[in-house]
Amino acid sequence: MSTSDRSVLLLPGLASDHSLSMSRYARELVSAFSRLDDMTRPARLERPAQVRTLSSLVDHPLARRVDSAWSRYITYPRSLRHRNAAAFHILDHGYAQLIRHLDADRTVVTCHDLIPLLAGEGLVPIKVPATVIRTFRARITMMAQARRVLAISETTKATLERYTSVPPDRITVVPYGVNANFRPSPGARERLPDPRLGASRIVLQVATAVRYKNTGVVLESFAKVRDHHRDVMLVRVGAPMFQDDAKLAVKLGIQDAIHYVGRVDDDRLLADWYNAADLLLFPSTWEGFGWPPLEAMACGTPVVASTIPAIAEVTGDAAVLVAPQNPAAIAQAVERVLTDAPYAVSLRRKGLERAARFSWRAAALRTAMVYDEVAQGG
Repeated sequence: MSTSDRSVLLLPGLASDHSLSMSRYARELVSAFSRLDDMTRPARLERPAQVRTLSSLVDHPLARRVDSAWSRYITYPRSLRHRNAAAFHILDHGYAQLIRHLDADRTVVTCHDLIPLLAGEGLVPIKVPATVIRTFRARITMMAQARRVLAISETTKATLERYTSVPPDRITVVPYGVNANFRPSPGARERLPDPRLGASRIVLQVATAVRYKNTGVVLESFAKVRDHHRDVMLVRVGAPMFQDDAKLAVKLGIQDAIHYVGRVDDDRLLADWYNAADLLLFPSTWEGFGWPPLEAMACGTPVVASTIPAIAEVTGDAAVLVAPQNPAAIAQAVERVLTDAPYAVSLRRKGLERAARFSWRAAALRTAMVYDEVAQGG
């Protein structure tokens, strides 16, 4: 179906998803588009309405889930019928079902990861309800109908090729960028809220509430470091620890050496924590990309992370990569960064150079090229 409209309609997820990473992706991409002088197709961000029917009458989690499902599968798709644009971009693969109400030949979908699918295969250590796995499989099946799929990394592209029916020639890798808030800031230590932290060496963990962030190994590794360096503190940014991880911290005798910050939505504040840290510890067992290591490198903070493909792809030789289930080796890597000043300086330099390769401008330019190719039938 041809159209005289040259614009691209950007389709994000619902606000009720409360997904920080998906919101950031939409925000950063739109912002980068606005700064492109040669953007040939204006991009318009859709603001999907959130239906509140049951939840307006009864404030209960089940009512909110029903309203969210109704918005996701009924209201939002209906609102897209007969919409006109040169191309449509579904920004979150979890909404691939929207393709049914669009012209699939003019639709682009960004795939960030396939974690629910892989969890169902037993490859990612998280519990996902069977109903979620089934609906996710159905949505991912729809994604194969899109003209193009943007993968955020070569790792995600390889996963798509292995576990879905998306034709490989329709997949384009467009990595995330890192925004300007993440940069070296020498005064970050002085801005810390707890004076105790200013006098300590800081190992930083940035984690969401999922098992593959490997918090148990973080704690075991940190305890080994703490045995030899009593001035070291572990700062956790993000979700609270699982109960068993909190009990492990007590068992290891390190609970008083952990400072919990909580979720940080302000990039400037998050950048301060990266800058204040002596290193980022990120031994995740699964990632589609690896944002925290990239953000840390952009701030000039050394990174000790796991050897998994997505992190290796982002960090290159600018980080210390260790097997994620080896606390002794991780502790040894952390201790070297903390005690070998020239080594830490070299990691800072390499990290800054590596992070400079990832920009939202580059992501926007490559994405805009895909829009042109799709609009022209490519």
